[in-house]
Amino acid sequence: MSLPSGLPIEVMDAEPLARFIRQRSLYKPSTLQAKGDLFMPPRGATMLSVSRVGNLSNGAINELGTRVVQQAGNTLKGWCILETGRVRAIRNFRVESDEPDDQHFFHAHITGFPTDKSELMEAADDLAELAGPVVLAEV
Repeated sequence: MSLPSGLPIEVMDAEPLARFIRQRSLYKPSTLQAKGDLFMPPRGATMLSVSRVGNLSNGAINELGTRVVQQAGNTLKGWCILETGRVRAIRNFRVESDEPDDQHFFHAHITGFPTDKSELMEAADDLAELAGPVVLAEV
């Protein structure tokens, strides 16, 4: 069984996940390293949106990211990549597909964030350390 995008429902460990960046303050420009704040779920939430980008070129990721962040009224600054298996290997994180409609192709959530604020900040920092370098968006 597959999702509207054609991807399988199960997110495989080897799949790369993109976290889109809406603000320059969420990465270090000198090193292109993501900051922990990029991986903080919305206030009161225990999951974080990511996109499954396994078979997409950088141009296609840029196009997808532009569409995703424009839905929230923002401009895409860039993205970083995490490997699903590495995400699952720390803490109690899970990665679950979530494509409720054709506006959310390739969408997934990292779930299992702690609710304690200091643990939440540590978890976000752990994800930032796992992330590859930021790829800046094409203007």
